[in-house]
Amino acid sequence: MSKILCLFSLGLSVILAILFILDLSIGIPFNKGSIFFDVIFLVAALVVGVLSWFTYREQ
Repeated sequence: MSKILCLFSLGLSVILAILFILDLSIGIPFNKGSIFFDVIFLVAALVVGVLSWFTYREQ
């Protein structure tokens, strides 16, 4: 069960990272509402992705 949760959080963080990269580059989902928040949320999504990958590899 915990491996499924790790993979789910990894997939969700990848989807969020793609979403904020698209917003930074072409402004599709949020019309470039705030570049500062796009960068912050992109970094947060990448951190969650890395942490869930490390946790998945430890199990």
